[in-house]
Amino acid sequence: MALCGDDHAKLIARINRIEGQIRGLKKMVEEDRDCLHVLKQIAAAGGALKSLGAVILEDHLKGCVTKAIVSHDHESELIEEVVEIFKKFSK
Repeated sequence: MALCGDDHAKLIARINRIEGQIRGLKKMVEEDRDCLHVLKQIAAAGGALKSLGAVILEDHLKGCVTKAIVSHDHESELIEEVVEIFKKFSK
């Protein structure tokens, strides 16, 4: 199943920012920066990933899952998959 939602450019922009954060983290470690600064950047990168996941999940719910429920096409299977994703995000 393809990504729901049609604004892939915004997703790519978010991913590029996250990629930059990860490169920055690597550089911080290479430069032997302060632990607390590194940990703050790790938290920021983790938050950015969770935010990206939330956007994609919202698009999935509004797109793929809604269409499946309306058309009665494997809706219970999709709902189970969404519940599993929610569980992974809540850890």
